Amino acid sequence: MFHPLMSLFTAVLFFLLVPGVLLSLPPGSSFLVKAAFHAVVFALVYHLTHKAAFKALYGSRF
Repeated sequence: MFHPLMSLFTAVLFFLLVPGVLLSLPPGSSFLVKAAFHAVVFALVYHLTHKAAFKALYGSRF
């Protein structure tokens, strides 16, 4: 089932965790290091927050 609010949550989280928005790496880091760091941080934060976000957005409707 498609949950548009969860898609929005994921997109906002992705944007906020792009290197340079909320988090930054030391200058001179390679593109690959920045991409890997973003991937790991995004996966970790999403894993820790997606259930709470779903409950907050949809309550007990599902």
